[in-house]
Formats: sequence, C-alpha cells, structure tokens
Amino acid sequence: MRLENKTSIPISLEDLLDREYWIVERNALIRSKVKVYLDRLTGWKIAIRWKNGKRPFSGFCNPSKKLIAISVNPKNTYPLTCRFTVGAKKDPDGYKYDFETVTFNDAKDLVRFIFLHEFSHLLDYCRGLKMSFKQCKANRFAFANFK
Repeated sequence: MRLENKTSIPISLEDLLDREYWIVERNALIRSKVKVYLDRLTGWKIAIRWKNGKRPFSGFCNPSKKLIAISVNPKNTYPLTCRFTVGAKKDPDGYKYDFETVTFNDAKDLVRFIFLHEFSHLLDYCRGLKMSFKQCKANRFAFANFK
C-alpha cells in the first residue's frame, strides 16, 4: 500500500500496514485471527486530504479503484470527541443503537481511526464478504485496534 498525504498532518501508518495478522469478527460472538497477504495489497493507495464542510471527517474504501480515501476538516479543534455506533438491536419500536465515544487528541489519531475503519472494509472485501451494512462491525474493529 502506498500512502499519499496531501495534508500537513505528519502521519505514518507503517506499523499498521506491515501487520500480517489481524483479529476480525466472524459474527457477533466469534473472533479469529486472519492473515493478510501483503502482496494482495500491492497497488492500493491511501489518500489523505483536507475536507471542507460541516463534518469533521469522512472516509471510504473503493476496491475497484484500489483506494482508501480519508478526509479531515482543517477547522477541527482538538481534543475532538466523536460518538460511533457499535451495535444495533431490534425491538418493537424499531432499533436501539449502542454507541461508544472516543476522544481524538490530534489529527493523527483521527486519521488512524478512520484508516482502521476503512481497512476493516478492505479485509471484508479480501475475504469475499459484502461491504455494505457493516458500519458497526468496522467501528468495533477500529476501536479494538486503535490503542
């Protein structure tokens, strides 16, 4: 994977990119260790850019372009506290969501968290799983590997 940083954020993801094994969820109760064949990630690009707008960040994983894109708003003030959905349960009135809160001390922490979330989607894609409707799972993966 190649890192393309178009921001002034001094970021290095080498410690994450060089990992060969990751703990991933098989389902809600089972976690297993998955080997990542680094040669499969050849040609992939991680693009980090500034983002203007109301939201503090965004990210997406696009397998057809071999791209993980991360955008951070330069107007963010740190520490930045964000709430992420980590689970959902259906009840008679609809869905009840479980949230987890994290505080990012600087932009580097925020970029690492977003990368881990999008990398979870990439691992699902490499395993042949559908990438849609897995936001809670990707958030749990990011929380587990963030610190």
